[in-house]
Amino acid sequence: KMNGGVKKEDLGKENVEAVKKGCANLGRHIENVHQFGVPVVVAINHFTTDTEAEIRALKDFVASMGADAILCKHWAQGSAGIEDLAHRVVKLAESGASQFSPLYPDEMPLFEKVNTIVKRIYRGDEAIADKSIRDQLHAWEQAGYGNLPVCMAKTQYSF
Repeated sequence: KMNGGVKKEDLGKENVEAVKKGCANLGRHIENVHQFGVPVVVAINHFTTDTEAEIRALKDFVASMGADAILCKHWAQGSAGIEDLAHRVVKLAESGASQFSPLYPDEMPLFEKVNTIVKRIYRGDEAIADKSIRDQLHAWEQAGYGNLPVCMAKTQYSF
């Protein structure tokens, strides 16, 4: 609901439209995971104020993205509250459905790896870096670190 524009103090009120609107952010995460060739399962962190209509909207959206959404109540039920999620993850892991593939080859230059992540994950036009940054990346390549993967992080709340 927050990704759909609802203020924190108003999260306790049903707002199916805000849930639907906020699903765009979740959709991007699902698309990103699919780019790696792995199946997706979404864990719904249930709050007592979540309504059946809101949960249904979220589950329907996730299904439309080719994934499953599992309601999780671990906050109230401990490990019993996420047993369904655990079983679904095990089933996916054992199914052979995963065809993991990284976004880029190991031998790609570091800045090109950064640019690939910017374009494919964040949907940016291109990565921009000062000469000093490019020089540092080149120095790392020369030192033998060019084949290592690049890890970039940002908030999960927006793209």
